[in-house]
Amino acid sequence: MKSGDDTHESTRCPGCRAELPVSEWPENPKINASAACLKVSGDLLGFELEHQLKLGYLHQLRMDAYHAQHVRVGAPRIGPVFALNGLYMFLERGSGNLDVRTAHGIMANSYDDWPELVAPAEAGRLTTSDVLAAGGPEEVEKAMLTWADEVWASWPENDREVVRKLTIDLVPARYFRR
Repeated sequence: MKSGDDTHESTRCPGCRAELPVSEWPENPKINASAACLKVSGDLLGFELEHQLKLGYLHQLRMDAYHAQHVRVGAPRIGPVFALNGLYMFLERGSGNLDVRTAHGIMANSYDDWPELVAPAEAGRLTTSDVLAAGGPEEVEKAMLTWADEVWASWPENDREVVRKLTIDLVPARYFRR
């Protein structure tokens, strides 16, 4: 932080494009996120845990939205597919945390020719930072749902259709709630 002029040193996250204060949080080379964005994601996890009764049902959705918004070029193909699978299952099929995690296991054990999906230049307008700054648990819940929906909608329709088809082909219907 600079002193005397009320400005801060900041960094732009390469994944979500959030402008955040520089952080000493450790980098993670497996994800296309700044250290500062990873810290905010950790802070959001902490908030989620503090308000688990209200927000616990969104845990997997939060993880999938974050990963779909922070895809690293050259990352294993399974990563974006699983992130989008979780968004699809929650947003379009009404599936919860356990359904999505079970689907990931089923898919990983029954398929290995993952399509190469290229992340959009901008994966949604909202970021983890926006979600965390939304206010109390009710506001964060609403922001998290909007954020996940934006991230899902930002991916090309062709990629979303590939994920829909893979999911329907590989995951038993009992894991879909609608």
